[in-house]
Formats: sequence, C-alpha cells, structure tokens
Amino acid sequence: MTEKNIVLFISTHETLRAEKILISEGIDFKTVIKPRSITSECGFGLEFDSHRREKILITCKNNNLKMSGIFIARGKDIWEKIESE
Repeated sequence: MTEKNIVLFISTHETLRAEKILISEGIDFKTVIKPRSITSECGFGLEFDSHRREKILITCKNNNLKMSGIFIARGKDIWEKIESE
C-alpha cells in the first residue's frame, strides 16, 4: 500500500503556484483541505503518493517554492512532519 503524503506551503498563493508548476511537470497530486491536526499558515495542501516525494522536493527546490513541510499519514487524523525547507 502506498503511503499518502501532504505538502504544505506558506500561503494559499504559494500553494496555487505549486499546483501550476507540478501540473506542468506532469506530477500527480490532489489539492486537499489541510487536516486539522496539522498546523500551517495555509488551509490547503497537495496530497500525493510517497513514491513521488523526491520528485516533488526537487521540483519545489528548483522553483523556489516555500514549503512549510511534508507530512505523512500515521493513522486516522495523525500526521507526522517528515520534511521541511
């Protein structure tokens, strides 16, 4: 089973910018409302399968996207921060 990850950005504007860039790179993701158990500056996140994590990290870095972090699901409404800028 593939683990779900969520990448969060510092603002809604930055999330929208990330959506556009990730789409142009052909990276599959889904825009979601940030789970309540994750604190962040933005109310939206981009959910993706864990095998896409490295590609997303590289793409974000190459495009100077300002992430709050990447979180992995550890159970129902339990998210652990695993990456940050």
